[in-house]
Amino acid sequence: MVIAVLALIAAGVQAVPLVGKSFPGAGEEVVVEASKSPFSIDAKALRRAAASFDKHRPLAPEAPLKFRVKDRTPSAETLRIWIERGDAVETVTLGDDGLLTLPPAAFAEGVRLGANRSDKGLALEPEILSPGTTLRTRRFGDLRLQCRVALSLHLDELPLYLRAVAPPVGVICNSKNFGYYAYADPGVESAEIRGAEASGRASVTERKRFYGGGYAAPLGDRSIGDDAIIEFK
Repeated sequence: MVIAVLALIAAGVQAVPLVGKSFPGAGEEVVVEASKSPFSIDAKALRRAAASFDKHRPLAPEAPLKFRVKDRTPSAETLRIWIERGDAVETVTLGDDGLLTLPPAAFAEGVRLGANRSDKGLALEPEILSPGTTLRTRRFGDLRLQCRVALSLHLDELPLYLRAVAPPVGVICNSKNFGYYAYADPGVESAEIRGAEASGRASVTERKRFYGGGYAAPLGDRSIGDDAIIEFK
């Protein structure tokens, strides 16, 4: 039951109600229209994600912790992301590649990460890429670490009674009953594992593993080493 619920929220976004405000940034005012559910992530969730990244870092020792920002309302005003602590606001710059590297201030006690989008209009997900890899050539260890960080980030979205009995994220990500869909490419039609044992090749091209531009790698198959590469075609 817990694994099934986590499978549903793994690609979600942490959201906390916030009263409509105006925040300055880069010399201008950023206006957030009043909404019942504006985008907001508590630093507690970010700290939990960072702790999971540090704990499981051996899976991808050379990869940095970055977050992909998925703006589902591109026709709206220019996207702004900020760190809010009381009346203090610090604008966070989004990279041209759509990736966000959070400064240490984002993980401080009492801080929230906000944006001028609703909780349904913006998603923030970890993206773990070792040097030399891309979204079309994913390293297994990177995906295993990304799964653990993503589940840690979204743990608060579980009902309290399920949160109390949830197994460790490593157990969930290694379960064959759990499918973690990492973004691949909307045009991806097939995949091949390189540098892995033959036993892991049969399941990699199953169509059920491709859904909505995402791909669920067989992370629980330990015959496939962390350095194995999934190449999308």
